Amino acid sequence: MLMEEIQSPQDLKILSLEQLTALCGEIRAFLIESVQQTGGHLSPNLGVVEITVALHYVFDAPHDDILWDVGHQCYVHKILTGRAGKFGTLRGWGGLSGYPNPKESPYDTCHAGHSSTSLSIASGIARAKQLNGEKSHTIAVIGDGSFTGGLVFEALNTISHQNLPVITLLNDNGMTISESVGGITRYFNKLRTSESYVRFKRRVEFGVAKMPGIGGAIRRFLFRLKEFIKNIFVPENLFRDMGMLYYGPFDGHNLKEIIGVFTSIKHTVDRPVILHIKTQKGRGFEPSENDPGKFHGITGISVNGDGSIPLPEHGKSYSALFGETVLELADKDPAIHVITAAMTTGTGLSEFAEKYPERHTDVGIAEQHAVDYAMGMSLKGFKPVVAIYSTFLQRGYDQLVHDIGIGRGRVLFCIDRAGLVPGDGETHQGIFDIAYLRMIPNFRVLLPATGKELRMMIEYALEKWDGPYAIRYPKDVANEIAGYRPEEHPLIEGDSVKVHEGKDILIISMGTMLRDTLKAVKILEKEENISAEIVNLRFAKPINKNRIKDFAEGKRPILIIEEGIKEGGVSEHLAYEIREMSQKKEVHVLAIPDEFPAIGTREKLLQHYGLTYGKIADTIKSLLKKVF
Repeated sequence: MLMEEIQSPQDLKILSLEQLTALCGEIRAFLIESVQQTGGHLSPNLGVVEITVALHYVFDAPHDDILWDVGHQCYVHKILTGRAGKFGTLRGWGGLSGYPNPKESPYDTCHAGHSSTSLSIASGIARAKQLNGEKSHTIAVIGDGSFTGGLVFEALNTISHQNLPVITLLNDNGMTISESVGGITRYFNKLRTSESYVRFKRRVEFGVAKMPGIGGAIRRFLFRLKEFIKNIFVPENLFRDMGMLYYGPFDGHNLKEIIGVFTSIKHTVDRPVILHIKTQKGRGFEPSENDPGKFHGITGISVNGDGSIPLPEHGKSYSALFGETVLELADKDPAIHVITAAMTTGTGLSEFAEKYPERHTDVGIAEQHAVDYAMGMSLKGFKPVVAIYSTFLQRGYDQLVHDIGIGRGRVLFCIDRAGLVPGDGETHQGIFDIAYLRMIPNFRVLLPATGKELRMMIEYALEKWDGPYAIRYPKDVANEIAGYRPEEHPLIEGDSVKVHEGKDILIISMGTMLRDTLKAVKILEKEENISAEIVNLRFAKPINKNRIKDFAEGKRPILIIEEGIKEGGVSEHLAYEIREMSQKKEVHVLAIPDEFPAIGTREKLLQHYGLTYGKIADTIKSLLKKVF
């Protein structure tokens, strides 16, 4: 097989077009077989096979910098840069990352995971090369969806203003951006990207400019004539208006054409270029072609006999329960309006969007805008509910402070994928939301321990509706906990709930950590005769001062458990407050240390950080030995 012979991009350059085409087929087959076993982003990578092969065939990475926006479409890039043999470890503990990662390979220019960042980084790289006199190329591969992020346009402004030779490969697999179609357009695109055309154009411009007296007038006339003819067949668009060269759209699966375009651009262009490439997401696997969204990211499973990939279910997720709850409440309250940032399905809002399309807004990959859009709606009497992943809400932090916090915006943020997130690694961990929201005045931050408690908290926030609320929950199943009935304990702002009686140690648990905490304590009661009191904190902010005084009383040691970053987290705050009240009090915090969690399943990550019932039990025993 050809794929087995490819250990670096240099191995591509000796292959014929026929061999490159065959290689594309092998890569597709490999991806379908491999990703269905490990899980990962299938559809995006099937769509960029030819583009990636052509890029590495024409350009010279890592001397030329190739940046992948979001980065979930980098699997082919990893295969061509010597990492095919590691695909069995994809997205697993200690394994291959599902995103670009410079720690893995010098071919990965920078890490990626969030959308719309590539052009800003590419502009900085290109400017540094200019200042250093470096002649290598800078290429950003960015999807049409990423163009909904404002950061893209901020970068384009700099690229245009500084005339930076960034090659932007616009991978258009869904949204149409200034599409020009037809035979004449295709001809002009080929003509204008050919090496002979660009050189001829430059010679004419140079020659006319030297003509004394009339050179400038002739040049302006020829330019207007060229623009007039071009606009008849090739309409203007934003990129050309910004002074960039724009070519396309081209067929991203026509390997010969794409190689020709890349070659022409490589040898003739020294200014900003937009290459508009049309691709099919999920190319080469019929179920994925028919439903690319469903197969965008899949779990590690096997293909059914009918060719489909089942998405396993282990119970109702917090995302699904949130979607059901907000839909039921919206049936009764017409003021409720949901907002998300390109994550309607992921946040459980598909049914809401279908039933109430006029009360559902997807702003695209523009989290800052989602926050302020919600603020604007709240000012006119609506009840905006922003459903967003924890890692992506970080992108709207200024708006959370400047607009929502200061303005006491009546907005409910339902924060999905909070805590440790499986598979996606460093860029997607939701461990910072408690810390970054707690420090903003006027926010209330709630931590449901079960599905019923999540429902209660959504109802509570939408009923109170007197300022900003945030409810955070993990990518996990929203099961109930034996022995805990949250509906028997009405929500009182800042108050916690005593879940279990005990005298030897006090354990303050937050959110879904309650399940493993209870399990650990019951094991210790039975096997070690250890008696522990468990408190479910419920609110990360505010926290009732009288309750903190209760915690500080007596001589019992305290264990605080938080599935979030320790630095700046609520556990650190509580430990400080308790020690201020009782300086001899032994307080131990079990939380995420000052680091970015690695790749792994949620279960593996929880175990690694001591947040499983077995590890919690060991910590309790160790703490009691230290005290007594």
